[in-house]
Amino acid sequence: MTGDDRFEDLSPGERLAERDRTHPEPVRRPEVPRPGNKYAWLVGILMLMGLAVLLFAQTLPNKGKGLRGPEPGQVLPAFAAPEARGNLEGDANVCQEEPCNENAGRIPACEVRGEGIVVVCPEERGARVMTFVVTRGTDCEPQVDRLERIAADFPGVEFVTVLSGDTKDEARNLARARRWRQPVAVDEDGSLVNLYGVGVCPITVFARNGRVRSAPVGNLTEAELRRRTERLAG
Repeated sequence: MTGDDRFEDLSPGERLAERDRTHPEPVRRPEVPRPGNKYAWLVGILMLMGLAVLLFAQTLPNKGKGLRGPEPGQVLPAFAAPEARGNLEGDANVCQEEPCNENAGRIPACEVRGEGIVVVCPEERGARVMTFVVTRGTDCEPQVDRLERIAADFPGVEFVTVLSGDTKDEARNLARARRWRQPVAVDEDGSLVNLYGVGVCPITVFARNGRVRSAPVGNLTEAELRRRTERLAG
């Protein structure tokens, strides 16, 4: 009798039961669950953030130094921008030299002239104090207030404020509300803060004969502003 002959007299159900008894399935050892780490997801996110910061920092010129304004000795980048209380509308002209493109301006900024325009050109002689102010989420306007209080004592110095982030109407209202007399360049699209590498405010640029003497970051006291302006004008 062969091994399969003994199943001939059995019903189909009995045959399956007998085969399970004589040919059992191999027994698998249960897998031991691995200990989970509930903080693994957080570690992964931090690693990704660190990598992103590293890649971003490596793409910045001078490893972030450019975000703190121009450096001493640097030539002032030229621009022509609408004055807050003037009638001119539009974005600033930041073309440095020909050939110009449509985004920067049709002609070099130093060649732009007209009423209601603030022009900064490195070819101009004399002393200049220029303050960069970003109005969104900051409190940099008091720096301009302090400069306004000393400006009358330095008639030979050109004082200019670059107001970034506001519309033309907002810039006009702010200048009038704070009684600023110095020219206020409207930088609605951020092209001027980008041109000067300004990432924080206030930054006050002290320049003479088209070159930066110093560009301190942060609020300065009225006495410190006066001392720096005296050195610049002297």
